[in-house]
Amino acid sequence: MRFGQLGGVELLPKELLDVRRYRGKVFPKFAGKKDFELAERVIRIFKAGSGKKYGVLKKALKSIEDAKNFKKVRGFSKILEDRFLERRSKIDVDPLKVREFLFERGYVTSRSERERVIGYAARYFKTDVEKIERAIYADLDEEQVVELEGDVSPEELVRLYNLSLLQTSLFNSLRLTFWTSSNHKEIFRAIKRLGLIYELYYEGEKIVVDVMGTASILKLTRKYGTSIAKLVPYVLKAREWKIRAEILEGSRIYTLEIDSKYSNLFPVVEERIDYDSSLEEEFCRKLRSLGYEVVREPGLLKAGRHAFIPDFIVRRGGSEVYVEIVGFWTEEYLKRKLEKIRKLNVPLLVVAREEFGEGKVDGLITFSKRIPYNLVLREIRKFIGTTEPRKREYDSKLIERLKEEIEKIGPRYLEELRPILEKYDIDEFVLEKLGYRVVWKSLDRAEIEKI
Repeated sequence: MRFGQLGGVELLPKELLDVRRYRGKVFPKFAGKKDFELAERVIRIFKAGSGKKYGVLKKALKSIEDAKNFKKVRGFSKILEDRFLERRSKIDVDPLKVREFLFERGYVTSRSERERVIGYAARYFKTDVEKIERAIYADLDEEQVVELEGDVSPEELVRLYNLSLLQTSLFNSLRLTFWTSSNHKEIFRAIKRLGLIYELYYEGEKIVVDVMGTASILKLTRKYGTSIAKLVPYVLKAREWKIRAEILEGSRIYTLEIDSKYSNLFPVVEERIDYDSSLEEEFCRKLRSLGYEVVREPGLLKAGRHAFIPDFIVRRGGSEVYVEIVGFWTEEYLKRKLEKIRKLNVPLLVVAREEFGEGKVDGLITFSKRIPYNLVLREIRKFIGTTEPRKREYDSKLIERLKEEIEKIGPRYLEELRPILEKYDIDEFVLEKLGYRVVWKSLDRAEIEKI
């Protein structure tokens, strides 16, 4: 069963986390067939509440709660609110502006004085007194009018709830370890785009992924925990999978284990990852403009039983250096990674955002807003040499011929131009001379725009 793309992660509030803890293990209390009826009741209330105030909807939901089901009722409601509920105000006057207007006129000490000020407001906003009265608090949650957008079945709601419960259960993990039988490329891309702190290692022929949990980092824990939650659907899409997590609860550590025998509990969803590829695009453009060959996503780099996923290989002549632009990081994580890579005698340059980690690591280049290319080039030249590479020159006849062939195609994507670029043995950066630019929308999709 496949649903639409998730607009965001629906983590449950901590008070709705429904799990059982027993002998050092955590067991999420997933919903099943026995909860379809309850899910259907919640959906009916939401449908009946369409066009009414949010406060009316909440009151109706409260009426079906009891000591045993309140976590699921509120959990189901949270999923529906986040994914399917639209809120709006029936008042065509801005409540904030109305309040500002009234408060600027000071306190009122009598009913007649209040009526007079409300009357001023009605004339000022060119409406009637009743609308001003309703507008004063119209932007409060309880006063918002709600509409249920789209349709959802009880079975779909139960599966979405289970996914959210699993994601929330993993939020305070110290470590998340998983294995999948398939979907590797998609998972690895998601890990990179989410900026997670990870390690890959082999167990026989299997590649195991070890992701540092939220409870193990010091900065941006909410953002990092949400990133882990976004990774979970990619794991669950595999034919076979196994997850093991160490969960921190107070001063105790519990273990959560689950595998693909429970796949039927969860939906198959396409989680949206908002990914800014501008840094990688800029890196490619800068280095290629200086005559270096830059290869994106060069594949796994093996170091004994461990493996890594660098972002680039930068080459010139017979020399090369791997480059990784990391997301979240810790001092210990980067030192451990660099040490393993150095044992392979493979040159690796690591670039990291200052605000996503902290610590001092030899050879690490950090930045705040823009990558310091003077430092990057200095480090690259240590591996590739100090002689400046020669920039390729293109004669005017070739430029004109290219322009004609490209205009005939009218390309939207870079992939459409690959045959032409390969035909003349040129790279994509000649396109700037022709009045085009390449905009990387993701690691594997680039669009062509006219400058």
